[in-house]
Parts: sequence; structure tokens; C-alpha cells
Amino acid sequence: MASHRSPTKRDDQREASRRRLLNAALEILAEEGYRGLTVKTVGERAGVSRGMVNYHFMSKAGLVEAVVADIREMFIDRLREQPGYVRMSGLDAVLAKLDQFFVRLAQPEPGVRARALLVLLVEAVGSADGMKGVMAEHLSLVRAGIEEDIRRGVADGSIRPDVDVVAQAFLVESIARGVLLQYQLDSARTRLTEIARAARETLVLGLTSTRGDV
Repeated sequence: MASHRSPTKRDDQREASRRRLLNAALEILAEEGYRGLTVKTVGERAGVSRGMVNYHFMSKAGLVEAVVADIREMFIDRLREQPGYVRMSGLDAVLAKLDQFFVRLAQPEPGVRARALLVLLVEAVGSADGMKGVMAEHLSLVRAGIEEDIRRGVADGSIRPDVDVVAQAFLVESIARGVLLQYQLDSARTRLTEIARAARETLVLGLTSTRGDV
């Protein structure tokens, strides 16, 4: 049976260094775009040597993968912190993810993550360096989580049994990414509160109404 050792001071220092590099990468992506993201600029922004970037992430590609994973994991961590989240019905879990997206999009620090993610999504469309696969996998993992919630909702009765799970999960993800794009381009005229309410109503209708009701 493997023993679990307590983190040492060196472990804490490594993690702190890794965190600084991830934060630096997020800031650079949000401020300067993908072209501004280099091993050198990330190291300088984080206040560590260039070699530390390679030590933690092996390459720029590895850094990008870590940034994407960090954005996804942070969102999930914040979601799980909500009171009663683990006991939510499938429908409430889907809506909680949507609500969390809108709430955090307008906040300063999450806003940096949102801009960084958008930069990577747009860059991936015409990319030939493997980033398209990284971002496609990210979206696939996000949709898989929503699909799981929808299936749970069907099982617990909060979502209608004939729902197209894959299509509805794709719709939820598409709403989030579409709002993300428009908000970053024209935040002054993107009324997040009203849009969030409309998106919620659309999803509840799609997930709970029978075909004869629509």
C-alpha cells in the first residue's frame, strides 16, 4: 500500500512557481493574444527563469494545455463550492453551470480567464500546431460533464425522458461560447443579466417541455 507523504517546502515552492507561470500565461493571452505568449515572455512576467517554464510544462504547447486545464478545473472547483451542489437534480446542475458562467464572466479575475480561453479558441480554428485538437478536447470534456448532468436529470425526473442529450449539451456549450465572444467584443451592449435570464428560460423549456407543449 503506497504511503502518502506530506508536501515539503520544496513542493510548495514548485507549486507556487507553477501557479505564477499559469497566471502569467493567462494575463498575456488576455492582454496580448496568442502571439504574445512565448516561453520567454511568460517567464519574465512570472519573475522566474525561462528554464522553469520548460521544467513545469516542457514546451509552449504543454503550457497551453495546462492553461486550458486550469481554466476548466477552476470553473468546476467554484461550481462545487456552491451549497448543495452535490445534491442538485440534473436540471438544477445544468442551470447552475450556466449561472456560474454568467456570474463569473463579468468579474475581473475570471474575466481574464474568459478572454484567454476565447483567444485560444479563435487561434485554434486555423492552427496547424495541434492546438485545434487541444481545444476540441477541452470542449468535449465540458460537454461530457453537461451530458452527465442531463442524463442524471432524465433519471431523477427533472428532465423529460425523450430529450436529445448530446444536442442539448451542445446547445448549452454553444450559448456559453457565443455569449463569451460577443461580450469580449462589445461588453457595453452585452446585457449579461438579461441574457442569462433568457438563456435559462430557453434551457428549461428545452429540457422540460414535451414536444406537444412546444
